Amino acid sequence: MATIAQAAETTLRYREAGEREDLDALMSTLAPDIVFRSPLSARTAFGGHERVRELFGVVLPLVRDLRYHSDLGDERTRMVTATARLDDQEMEEAALLRLGEHGLVTEVTMWVRPLPALTAMMAALGPGLARAQGKRGLAAFLGAAVRPLAFVTRFGDRTLVPLVTRR
Repeated sequence: MATIAQAAETTLRYREAGEREDLDALMSTLAPDIVFRSPLSARTAFGGHERVRELFGVVLPLVRDLRYHSDLGDERTRMVTATARLDDQEMEEAALLRLGEHGLVTEVTMWVRPLPALTAMMAALGPGLARAQGKRGLAAFLGAAVRPLAFVTRFGDRTLVPLVTRR
């Protein structure tokens, strides 16, 4: 079993790789049987290095100014938090990282807030993954299906929420 110091070293490498957009370094912190649980769907997870590399290969170029600011936990379970930007949308993320006996990350469960950031991520990620798989028609369909949701949540956050939160 890994020690707390080894786990903290792994998550430090994970955070630094994400901030540098260094996909190879990020992948080196993940176990071969890694499972990534997305904030976008409870119906599916990304399993294994190949699928997670494809996912992170699409996500890393989308996200700017990624800065981790918290890393808490023990030798088996760590929680890291960060801020970033997706286009002009500010976002916060939290990731629950589970580590295996060799000190590598075996599971990532991600949360993103606020809702407009999450829907903007969905609008960019679905089409990006479809394009990465060579499914251009599906990419266009996903973009058309999700863009209205992203627009409505952004509009609601900027325009409607202030109407009910101001006195």
